[in-house]
Amino acid sequence: MAWLQLRIHSAHPEFAEEILLGNGAVGVSFIDAEDRPVLEPAPGETPLWENTVILGLFPDTADLAPAQAALRELLPDGADVAIAQELIEDQDWVRAWLDHWHPLKFGARLWVAPTEKIGEIDDPQAIVLKLDPGLAFGTGTHPTTALCLEWLAGQALAGKTVLDYGCGSGILAIAALKLGAAKAICVDIDPQALTATRNNARENGVEDRVHVMLPEDFVPFPADTVIANILAKPLITLAPLLASSVRPGGGLVLAGLLERQQEDVRDAYATWFEFEPDQIKEGWTRIAGRCTMPALINHLRISDTLATAGQPQPVHFPVLARAGYDTVVNLAVPASPNFLPDEAALCAQNGLRYFHLPVAWKNPTREDFERFMALMQAPTPGKRFVHCALNKRVAAFVFLYRVIGLGETVEVASQDLHRIWEPDEIWGPFVKQMLEAYRVG
Repeated sequence: MAWLQLRIHSAHPEFAEEILLGNGAVGVSFIDAEDRPVLEPAPGETPLWENTVILGLFPDTADLAPAQAALRELLPDGADVAIAQELIEDQDWVRAWLDHWHPLKFGARLWVAPTEKIGEIDDPQAIVLKLDPGLAFGTGTHPTTALCLEWLAGQALAGKTVLDYGCGSGILAIAALKLGAAKAICVDIDPQALTATRNNARENGVEDRVHVMLPEDFVPFPADTVIANILAKPLITLAPLLASSVRPGGGLVLAGLLERQQEDVRDAYATWFEFEPDQIKEGWTRIAGRCTMPALINHLRISDTLATAGQPQPVHFPVLARAGYDTVVNLAVPASPNFLPDEAALCAQNGLRYFHLPVAWKNPTREDFERFMALMQAPTPGKRFVHCALNKRVAAFVFLYRVIGLGETVEVASQDLHRIWEPDEIWGPFVKQMLEAYRVG
């Protein structure tokens, strides 16, 4: 097949690479505009010339207008950048890639190399991550990936659980496992990335310790280390989710952001983390820190006496007591991925009353709701904190309680429900059924 190629002359090739990949390029390469040889780069560095041409490869059916618009808008020299579009014939891109990529070293012992280049590594203590060209981005050559690998190479990861959110090729999660981590949870919106992660994990002998999933299947849990090498805007949007997915004292690594974006991203996480000094490489920034207090999952304050959330971590119960909460109500079932078996004891230790009213995720019933409403209507001297695994079933029950039990309008109460989620094919009809049963609507 033929391919479309964008040829870009820019003083900021590392930025252009990220923009092209984010707009559908299946590959990005660099060439010297003046046809000069490049010296062997330092370990972990991308070899670039003073006058570099960036080539972005796209399927021949692709619409290149969005990519060109993004380049002109986001490149520091975008207003003046030269962009040419070309139609080129197919060739062996894998061979071309292998001819130009050599093993890369990160930290004292971590190496990333294609399988056929492992013999070039002359280091008896090397920890080698094999990575061959495939479906997803992430080989260690890009500054953002290199910054994350350098951080991982300096950590004590033995026995730890790592969350790689936006895993791409899985390179960061697999590196963590090769460095001693016990388990890695890999999340990505692209099914091809999850396939690539599985394949790369298999090639590196860690497949049994990698768990891959789409974002809609992810349930926050207290990981020891959270890594997200994506882009600034999603990093900011995901701050509450990622901050609820790390244990107290756990590590956080954020990358994929430009130097000018680091303050906005750091501010989004400042409530929950203390940060190390930022590290910058070729205009890209890595933010790293330690969790001081995890975020509550989907936390929502309904009133002065009622708040809802997903599953709290043990560290949250003393905080709830100090905040004046008297009662904790849990609607999660014991099979929920983040369920705390000792939650009753944690509540008792902190002077909190505890009620467990398990509601089956795929089969909520009128009896479940009526038990919940009876509890909510019982007099209580303090504030109530109601949770489940993700605050989804709670959001639906609290919405119904506010409308049926407190007489609020559907329009008002539904605003908070929809801040958490849009009820699905099970919960949507259930909510409608309850409103009809109580003659509301």
